[in-house]
Amino acid sequence: MKRKMDRAAEPSERRAGKNGMPANSRQRFRDTMAFSTRCAPPRYESEFYDEAVESWSGRGLLEGQTVEAYFHLDRRENLPFDTRCAGRRRPADGTAGLARFRRAYDPASLRRVPADWPELLRRWRRRDYALSASPWSEGFLQVIGVSDWASFRTAMLHLYEKPRRIEAVMEHYADFLEALLDGVPAGLGVDYAIFYEAIASNQSTVIAPQTYARFAVPALRRVIGTLRRRGVTHCFAWTTGQVKRLVPLWLEAGIDGMVLTQTAASGLSYMDLRREFGRRIRLMGGLDWRAVMRGRRTIDNLLRRTARPLLEQGGYIPHLDDRIRPYLPFENYRYYRMQLNALMNDVYGPPD
Repeated sequence: MKRKMDRAAEPSERRAGKNGMPANSRQRFRDTMAFSTRCAPPRYESEFYDEAVESWSGRGLLEGQTVEAYFHLDRRENLPFDTRCAGRRRPADGTAGLARFRRAYDPASLRRVPADWPELLRRWRRRDYALSASPWSEGFLQVIGVSDWASFRTAMLHLYEKPRRIEAVMEHYADFLEALLDGVPAGLGVDYAIFYEAIASNQSTVIAPQTYARFAVPALRRVIGTLRRRGVTHCFAWTTGQVKRLVPLWLEAGIDGMVLTQTAASGLSYMDLRREFGRRIRLMGGLDWRAVMRGRRTIDNLLRRTARPLLEQGGYIPHLDDRIRPYLPFENYRYYRMQLNALMNDVYGPPD
């Protein structure tokens, strides 16, 4: 099982930048997204599988600490909305299908927010770490009903034979997400949003950019507009595969950052993205986890060729481009993480 960052972790430690000004991890996130170099970026990492942490802890490798404390990782949390489809996912076919879709994405459902929501809001108002939202949590293809090959074929036919139905589906999906976001107090100060979009193979996008622009982008714009009105400054596309043709569409819709998983297999590099799109795009992650599997020499090359230049440019928070699995050797991960922390200190100055 994958594991989120520990909600009960210690408050973010304060680190100083080159000018000696201390900042908590929330402020360092904001500074990094503004391409400031006065403070080091927050120390984030991909999700750890429970089995990896249990194995390391069981062998005493974490010295009785949480994985976050041992590796000096910063805390971050995500709004615990449940925006997934309620029930079996399938293409909306006919009037009955649209009605079923609206029931599956009903913002009034009590299960959409946790029972301790009021207490969470009180705690988040006092936080010193970044808080994110993940409203677009399934991706365009999943929202229109794709769950297997048969449903993919049906959904593709609907795009061309029944386009008004797909537009109606996406219009309701935007209504649904806007209604949920309206329940977030405007003064809470959510720091960024994640839009999950699994829509490409390692060769190309599954659908043409023009199709995505027609059916998905209008809903994206609406949701991003709602986030902006509630004070959310940055929106990231979390994606995988060869998605370069979609990046201009995302930028036009208001997405200004990317988290790309399995970068080597996708054929996309963060250096190429930064060269082409410059400061229009912020980046998180992007460090090939397979290099960590191979050992110290490839780790050193990865940090020198990818992490250092991006850190020096700003607008970048480094971490691995996939989850930390149980078979990733602890010593390899430890070497990578400690070297990365040292590199961040070298570029931005050591912590207090």
